[in-house]
Amino acid sequence: MAGGLGLIGTGLKTKQQGLQALTKAAEEESRNEVMVQQIEGQMAAAEMSQGATLTSAGAATGAYLGGAGGALIGAAAGYLFSKII
Repeated sequence: MAGGLGLIGTGLKTKQQGLQALTKAAEEESRNEVMVQQIEGQMAAAEMSQGATLTSAGAATGAYLGGAGGALIGAAAGYLFSKII
């Protein structure tokens, strides 16, 4: 009878350890998901910033070289260039 209780106790302990491992894995997965979302947000912000910078630079260069029409062409070129790279 003592052997049976030991076996049940061992089984319960194994079950508890398994649940703890699953809980830890779920917590780690949640942390990883949050980090991935943060990185994606930072990448999107960087792309927007780069697009604005290149569009502005293109507009300024176009304006310098060709007035208002050049500014429009330069802005369009800068915007397209930002989408390529």
